[in-house]
Amino acid sequence: MRFSANSDARFQSTAAPKISSSLIGRAQAIAAEHDKLTQQIQHEYNGQIARKIGELSPVTNALKEWQSADKVTSRRNPSLSKPNNFQSITELRQLLHDPSTDAELRSLASEEIEQHSSRLPNLFSAIQSSLIPPDPFAALPCLLEIRPGAGGSEAGIFVGDLLRMYQAFCKRHSLHSTLVKLDSSSASKSSKSNLEDIQEAILEIATPGAYGILQCEAGVHRVQRVPATETQGRTHTSAASVLVLPSFPDQGGEELGFDDPNSDYYISPSDVRTDVMRARGAGGQHVNTTDSAIRLTHIPTSTVVAIQDGRSQHKNRQKAWQVLRAKIAQMRREAREEEKAKLRVSVVGVARMGRGDKVRTYNWGQQRVTDHRSGCTVNSLDDVLEGGGSLDEVMESVREWHKERDVQALVADEEAAAKRERGK
Repeated sequence: MRFSANSDARFQSTAAPKISSSLIGRAQAIAAEHDKLTQQIQHEYNGQIARKIGELSPVTNALKEWQSADKVTSRRNPSLSKPNNFQSITELRQLLHDPSTDAELRSLASEEIEQHSSRLPNLFSAIQSSLIPPDPFAALPCLLEIRPGAGGSEAGIFVGDLLRMYQAFCKRHSLHSTLVKLDSSSASKSSKSNLEDIQEAILEIATPGAYGILQCEAGVHRVQRVPATETQGRTHTSAASVLVLPSFPDQGGEELGFDDPNSDYYISPSDVRTDVMRARGAGGQHVNTTDSAIRLTHIPTSTVVAIQDGRSQHKNRQKAWQVLRAKIAQMRREAREEEKAKLRVSVVGVARMGRGDKVRTYNWGQQRVTDHRSGCTVNSLDDVLEGGGSLDEVMESVREWHKERDVQALVADEEAAAKRERGK
């Protein structure tokens, strides 16, 4: 595995990350709130407060570890430390660069800095991770929707390659997957090949936490290869889009707020047009004989979901509502993120890559897979397509890339807040 020269700075250098005072300040504020709630719950137990303490604990613990490493105990070098106090690494560095410091103290200070400062970057990284808000969908199952983009029938064939890759990945990681929808073109197989031209595939991964694992796959995937239908050996470029959606239970109850108009998961039945049709294509005796296919249209957003794979109209309707609810919830969340991203760009230039951007290239001739977000490249295309360890490497590099972007966003938020305070 290697990283390209144009990838993020995190993948170009092993230098220690810059410690942001704004993030430390945010962590200190959270730790203060944690301590206040801890004292409050000692007098009277409250379930809501207990949950809040649990949410704040990772930040508090990470901050304490960092503060501990940033200080030197008086027991190690009494001559360096203040009476009945600790001395920070910053103060030791000042002592080291003070011309009036004698040689012995300079040597002791240098020793302490070397022993303690090596831990600080990793501990600060832990603070950064703890400050990143958890994804509200991360613990949910997910729906993986794959559609062809530019490239004609070759793009549809590539959809099949990606579908089999994700099915193999799920099997290797013991993630329960079910093919919810598979639509092929009217000429489902090329006359010159035995490969299926797929127009849409939806894979449901029912294992809790699947969304958090696979959300890094969303975006446009590009393929460069000689198609099976190509007679002159020319390399073609095609693409397929991957959409990762949270999968919700049939009944959301109060927790998800299916019936709450203010919830992301709420859809007014009056906003949805339902069409019942006969199923089309290959699939057995029920096709073209029973009205089992369901098409839902969310009128305000023109979002259409059609399901016909099940023999039962009732089950197709349930699955269609599940997919529609997931799409609308994702759209609402992305709209909020887009607004935040615009604010951050105006403050410090932190941009965002959406799912419409090209995220990965699969090059058959070079047996290469390159992710354009993290810059990670692996020269083991076959292993990636088999859902093997090389795909794990690429996906993990993207998760780290996302983490870096989230940290940039945190810093941008803090700087924007500070700017507003100064403007008052």
